[in-house]
Amino acid sequence: MGLYEVLDVVRDGGMGLVHKVRHRGWQVDLAVKTPRPERVSTPYDRRLFETEAGTWVGLGLHPHTVNCVYVRTIDTLPRVFAEWIDGGSLADAVRGGRLYEGGHRVALGRILDVAVQMAWGLAHAHDSGLVHQDVKPANVMLQTDGTAKVTDFGLARTSAASRQEGADGPGDDPPGVTFAGMTRAYCSPEQAAAAAGRGAVRLTTATDVWSWAVSVLEMFAGRRLTDHGQAADEALETFLRGGGADDARVPAMPASVGELLRQCFRQDPAARPSGFGEISSVLGELYRAELGATYERPAPRTVRLLSDGLSNQALSLLDLGRVDEAEELWRRAEGANPHHLPTLYNFGLHQWRSGRRTGEELSSDLAAARAAGPPDGLGALLLGCVELERHEDERAGELLREAVAADPDSTDAAAALAELARRPPPVRAELDGHTGEVSAVAASADGGLVLSGDRSGRLVLWAHGERSRRRARRTLTRSGQPVVHLAVDAAGTRGAVLREDGSVETWDLARGRRLDRPARQDSSPVCTLAVSGDGRYVAVGRRDGTVRIWQPGRPDRAVAMVKAHTGAVSSLALSRDGSRGVSASFGRDGHDGTVRAWAPFAGRLLGTLTGPVRGTLHGKEVRISALDLVGISPDARCAVVAWWRGPLTVWDARRCEVVSEVPHRLRHVRAIAVASPGPTVLTAGDGGMSIQAWDATTGRCLRTLDRETPSDLYSVRGAALAAKGRVAVLGGARMVVLRSLPGTGYRAPWCYARPSSAGELTRTDETFRALMARVHGLTDTERYAPAAETLRAAQQVPGFGRHPEVRRAWARVGAHGRRATLLGAWPLWGYDGDRVFTQPVTTALDRAGTLLATGRWTGEVDVWDALTGERLHTFDRGEGGNARDIRFALDGLLLLVLTSSGTIRQLSLEDGSKRLFTDDFGRISAFALNPAGNRVLIGDETGTLRMRDLPGGSVLSTVRAHAGKVHAVALSPDGRFAVTHGSTRSQPSFARVGEHEVHLWPLDAERPTWTLPSRGSEEFPDFSPDGRTLFLSTGLSTTAWDVASGAFRYSVDSGGSFSSGQTARAFSADGTLAASPGRDEVQVWETATGRVLHSLPCGMPHGFTLSADGTFAVTGGWDGLLRVWDLRSGCCLRTLEGHEAPVAGIELSPDGTLLATADLGSTLRVWELAWDYTVGPRDGD
Repeated sequence: MGLYEVLDVVRDGGMGLVHKVRHRGWQVDLAVKTPRPERVSTPYDRRLFETEAGTWVGLGLHPHTVNCVYVRTIDTLPRVFAEWIDGGSLADAVRGGRLYEGGHRVALGRILDVAVQMAWGLAHAHDSGLVHQDVKPANVMLQTDGTAKVTDFGLARTSAASRQEGADGPGDDPPGVTFAGMTRAYCSPEQAAAAAGRGAVRLTTATDVWSWAVSVLEMFAGRRLTDHGQAADEALETFLRGGGADDARVPAMPASVGELLRQCFRQDPAARPSGFGEISSVLGELYRAELGATYERPAPRTVRLLSDGLSNQALSLLDLGRVDEAEELWRRAEGANPHHLPTLYNFGLHQWRSGRRTGEELSSDLAAARAAGPPDGLGALLLGCVELERHEDERAGELLREAVAADPDSTDAAAALAELARRPPPVRAELDGHTGEVSAVAASADGGLVLSGDRSGRLVLWAHGERSRRRARRTLTRSGQPVVHLAVDAAGTRGAVLREDGSVETWDLARGRRLDRPARQDSSPVCTLAVSGDGRYVAVGRRDGTVRIWQPGRPDRAVAMVKAHTGAVSSLALSRDGSRGVSASFGRDGHDGTVRAWAPFAGRLLGTLTGPVRGTLHGKEVRISALDLVGISPDARCAVVAWWRGPLTVWDARRCEVVSEVPHRLRHVRAIAVASPGPTVLTAGDGGMSIQAWDATTGRCLRTLDRETPSDLYSVRGAALAAKGRVAVLGGARMVVLRSLPGTGYRAPWCYARPSSAGELTRTDETFRALMARVHGLTDTERYAPAAETLRAAQQVPGFGRHPEVRRAWARVGAHGRRATLLGAWPLWGYDGDRVFTQPVTTALDRAGTLLATGRWTGEVDVWDALTGERLHTFDRGEGGNARDIRFALDGLLLLVLTSSGTIRQLSLEDGSKRLFTDDFGRISAFALNPAGNRVLIGDETGTLRMRDLPGGSVLSTVRAHAGKVHAVALSPDGRFAVTHGSTRSQPSFARVGEHEVHLWPLDAERPTWTLPSRGSEEFPDFSPDGRTLFLSTGLSTTAWDVASGAFRYSVDSGGSFSSGQTARAFSADGTLAASPGRDEVQVWETATGRVLHSLPCGMPHGFTLSADGTFAVTGGWDGLLRVWDLRSGCCLRTLEGHEAPVAGIELSPDGTLLATADLGSTLRVWELAWDYTVGPRDGD
């Protein structure tokens, strides 16, 4: 317990110990309750203690209950950390006489005050659904200022938990909770009956009323009057008849108090006072009647936990195994403050370690939160710990040293720096010498020797590290048949090579000479090969499913032949001594989709993996697919299978059983390697796909190597793991790259926020509420400038800087000002739509920025709450194909979906109804909505143009616009004109120039006003907001034309390239600015003149958009990064990480606060952008 200094043993009982400790980082004293090891030695006992601890954690903050700060498991024992109360217990105050100091009048006031505070604390517990069951003076703590707090909710029970424990079904038990225990001297009659085993007793809040009354009686008696709490009614009468307490310091019990206790001691629980709300009100009146003064302590209210408290509570529930509840608390904490560092860190660590996000994403979130907050050591510490776990050692060192400079006493920073100092230097090597694309790699067990082969037939042996003192590079063959597969033994002394013609070579790598080339034994081609760990055996797997094993130097004599599969052998490995083989048969053609372990010398099958144990997708059974992916560790200890429509399965080949199955995100993988420790999996793919290392048992991405590898290594064709999964070996474009990978040793510690007392939170909450009330009042009276100033003051209240109420108020106030600076940007939610969404992802955001629509490849359309990620409705696939384009109409009441089968589906969000629009002449190919969203212009493949009204769908007009397909249409803002882009021939040749044209049509005419030749089949028309200018964009350039005359105005050339699916243009809502793609940038230009204002360098752009007011832009590139740009200065305001594939689609709400992005990997993410605004007298005050 290095973080804690033990100050005292407060209580040493049969159940456990209570220590007083000091948290060294916070310099705060805490009480720690630790069960004795023998009391939690069985799973049931441990579960019982954890349930009790969880009950206390869930109680939350209240001024008159002791706060459970958190629960942590330390040295295998669960420990409850609670706030330290420095005044001792009420039992101590009664026994020691401190309760009665100051004379009878003062003592009477103090007793009644404590009784009221106890009632308030117990009322809070009851309102939370808890029955305490152990109310007594020893469980009431007193602060030196007289505040009383109920503590030790160890026996408390909730009604819900009680039903789960004891009920056979819903409604089987009466209201109340099960008996959990008691202290005999304070128990109620019903508790005593339960303890005696007299029937099934259900305990209600009335049992706490009885025990509270026993405690009050003890305060007036100065001692305990009975050892049997159920007899307290008789003890009260005896006490009153005897004339009161023996101790002269104790004040007499007022008759009114005696009458209240008689009511609490009624045998029928239902006849007792209804609750502590009633009791505290009665006591307040008694106080005034007996003391002639008003009871001045204000009635408390439940304290709302802010992000600090919610995150601590979540960590406690996570430690107790209540994962879902912990995650919900973290989501609440994020909602209260999206940049709350402990929440982002703790929730992010939890998600990273459970395989639901990457370490890069967590690092990005923490960096963004750190940049948005005040400079302090916490952000550096948390980000440094994450980088250390990711093995970003250089960056981790910088951050951790910064953290120590800010807080020299940080034990977490000291421990992290000590870990960093112990680490060996990272492996980072780039090996050249190949003339062709490297197609296969293999490495010795320690990674000191690497064998690589390329498509030109060159075979190269490399030594690095300690082994590089010998010859660093040796070229074994300079040309020949392309190398397909390589294998080496553990020591790097024996190697085997498979070439494209099916020939196999074995090599003495120590001497650099070929040993033999085995003669062909049959006509079945060799698909893969392996070498045993000791180098004594070589094995090949063939297309007919057989595996043949021989000893190097004896190529014509097989020592074993195994019929391993009914299909081609795709992967193969041998154990160290060759006594166990593991093979797989996966791929597109002629494979059986199994992994098998066998004893080659005995010719015996040991076990088979035929599919996932528990894997399903959308409730359907998982079947083998040609896209299933398999890797086998070179030591034949395990196999890892990523089922295309199922989980990531780890199969222990020694025991022939599945050891784990978890969800995975492995997509478009071309090269895979497995190391048995962990096991660790290395995956890589074609250009644009990430190179990543994974923990196969959790699905957790350990590290993404994309930005650490040379840009020339665009596609990886060969991959291997060495040094027990700590070194990655990658082969690609004429080079071999070695990089270090994270181990499993260091784990970043959890971050517990310094707790705030109920009093502190109450005061800050009241301050915030008062300021926000003033903000609302000023806004309602249209005094926006002082409202903005008051709102900034509210942001300074601790814990409320990014509260949702502040963000909503800024959205309202900011509408009357000018956007100033970006305060922060954070992800709200995300969804992995691989094998769900269309490709590219089809999305639409409504004008209010509250609803998001997405299309599935199977034809369904989902509607989401854009802020929360809740799926509100799914429209079934109906008729037609999947969505090519989705748009909202009629103020968000309708969705129009252009399908791949050439129809338009009209979907009502109001009543769920559906309508299908088809065309009598041909498939629908384009559509446009008028600004009001109540009319739709439709073009089809025959060149016909139709206007329909919405939602009725009546045809208002029809005209033959083109001889061939209509590619695109647009409507002018005033509804007077339409522009169409289509083919001049019914069967055009897209390669021929002049076969496409643009028409401008008055909507009431049958002939176009003017016609322009088009530059191709992909040209996108847009009107300026005033309807006077027409823009035609190809992605390569944009031309501007006068609508009235058809005269050319100007052209903006991008100088880049353009491909289908890439954003071709974007306009601000006011029409003053436009953007188009360049080679490595996005160009922003004035629509009035075409003058380029900014070139935003973002690499090869793929998606981009402009804000409605033209103050900022968002770009998404092939690198998966989102960038937010200030269009007044051209500066990048923020870089957002979260996509692992090129960003293909970007949607921005009109107010610029909500951003939806989708990538080519079908990942959807929604972000919130928080802005500050300049609001002055001219802006509405």
